[in-house]
Amino acid sequence: MQTVKSRVVSFFADAALIPDIVRSIDEDVLPRYQELPHFVSFVALRSETGPRPEVVAISVWRSGLEGSEEISEAFRDEVHRVTGTTPSRRGYDTLRIVAYDADGQPCVDLP
Repeated sequence: MQTVKSRVVSFFADAALIPDIVRSIDEDVLPRYQELPHFVSFVALRSETGPRPEVVAISVWRSGLEGSEEISEAFRDEVHRVTGTTPSRRGYDTLRIVAYDADGQPCVDLP
C-alpha cells in the first residue's frame, strides 16, 4: 500500500480577511508546493456560518511531508500576521482520496 500523508492547517478568520488568505495560498503556497516532487493536491475550505469562519487547508503528499514543512510554517506565519490567530497544524495518514473530472472519470485515486 502506498503511503499518502496529509497536513491540515486550521484557523478562524474574519470574513473580510479571507481574500488575503486565498491570495497567499494562490501566490505563495501553491507555487512552492507544486515544485516539490511528492505534492498531490490542496483543498481549502471555509465554514458556512458565523462572523469568524473556520478555514481548513489540506495538503496531500505521496511518501510523506518532507520538504514541505518550511512552506507550511511560512503560511501559518502569514495567517497569524493577517488574522492575529495562531493556526493549528496536524499531520495525518491518508486512508482514501477519490476525485472525479468533469466527465465523471476518476482523476485522483489514492492510495
